[in-house]
Amino acid sequence: MKKRLVSLVAAAALLGSVSIASAGTVTTKGDTNISIGGFIQTYFDWANNQTNLGYQANPEYVVPAGQTTPEKNTPAQTSFGTSTQFSRITLGLSNPTEGITGVVEGDFFGGGAGEQLYGKGNFRLRHAYIVKEFCQEGCNYTPWLLIGQTWDPLEMLNSFTLNDIVGIAGQNWGEGVVRTSQIGFGVKFDLGSVKLNPGIYAANLAGDSTFGNSGTVYFNPNNKGYSDYQLSQRLTSPGFAFKLPVEFNTGFGSPASAYAGFEWQPMKLTNASADINSKNENAWMATVGLTLPVYFVNLTGNFHYERGMTAFDMPLFGDTYAMPSFYIDSHGSVQEVRGTSWNAQAQIDFNKLAQVPVTFAFGYGQTVFSHYGDLADNIYTPLVRKMGTMFANVNYHLTKSLALGLEYDRNKTYYVGAGNDGSSGQNSNQVFLRGMYSF
Repeated sequence: MKKRLVSLVAAAALLGSVSIASAGTVTTKGDTNISIGGFIQTYFDWANNQTNLGYQANPEYVVPAGQTTPEKNTPAQTSFGTSTQFSRITLGLSNPTEGITGVVEGDFFGGGAGEQLYGKGNFRLRHAYIVKEFCQEGCNYTPWLLIGQTWDPLEMLNSFTLNDIVGIAGQNWGEGVVRTSQIGFGVKFDLGSVKLNPGIYAANLAGDSTFGNSGTVYFNPNNKGYSDYQLSQRLTSPGFAFKLPVEFNTGFGSPASAYAGFEWQPMKLTNASADINSKNENAWMATVGLTLPVYFVNLTGNFHYERGMTAFDMPLFGDTYAMPSFYIDSHGSVQEVRGTSWNAQAQIDFNKLAQVPVTFAFGYGQTVFSHYGDLADNIYTPLVRKMGTMFANVNYHLTKSLALGLEYDRNKTYYVGAGNDGSSGQNSNQVFLRGMYSF
């Protein structure tokens, strides 16, 4: 996916910031080698009764702006949308002398990209981090230090959906917690057939929208408005995480990989109307995952349980009805919402089976929220109680770098609040084409 390239940075050499060491290699004054990679990715999506490239069906009832009475939602309609602004550019950094590697990556879904899918968007930062290894050769164990912005420490291990923008229900790709600034320290152990890489992290696990819609959580006891019962969130320390990835040989082909992890974010919540002043609250999540290759078949499964971290299950598109992480109940007390999520997926690689450059994948994921109490009686906003996604796709490699894929998703979502029956699920469907060129 990545390759050395001079042409895109040759102009910088004229300014003295880099020097060309040899053909195909770019080296800065600090002896850091730079490689460039990324991909161009375009989606054509047809969605019925849901947001394009989302994974939540629309609620049955909604409350129009300025009103307090629920009304039947717009009947299911099919809409077409496109997206190319998630194409990425990645710079790989390597300084072998100092034992440092790193990544700087961005895409085009920054400010100005609109609410859903449009052909515009500013360049935004996704990853910017370095890893320092303290033993580079001949070591059975290698301490390392990570500094910068990258995936949340408990990011799920693998996913076979072609919707790598949003994913499916039952995963932990929630908007606001996907990538975060952090400092991590760990030690890689090479035990032959088993490799361990435990790490501890200090990070901002709250993000901009982790603990509720637009950074707030709410309830409207006694039919009062949101503005009277919004909780403001304040952090006084980073959150902390521990993750233990394991790689091991099974004798069935490529090594299997698994992980287990736990993370915790303390915070203070305030609401003057409810006489709540800097109340200490804790949000946490525990997760496990496994990817098991069996010759030409890859199996993967992930599970996580959360308290006060519902944004791990908040989609990038269609997050209007996300369940808050904390809320004020009818007694004026702060309560936390809990969530249980899992997914199971399989991929068949026909290239390994019969030298045909095609993969076929399918899977199911589900999230169920609990302990939401009085939120079910709110009269203003539908809130997701349960959601599930079933998907199947086929991906064909025309060349080593160019692939075309087709996926079908079936989503079912249950809502509470705003007149919705929490036991009645709403269905939606989407079909999308994806073209992707990796360089």
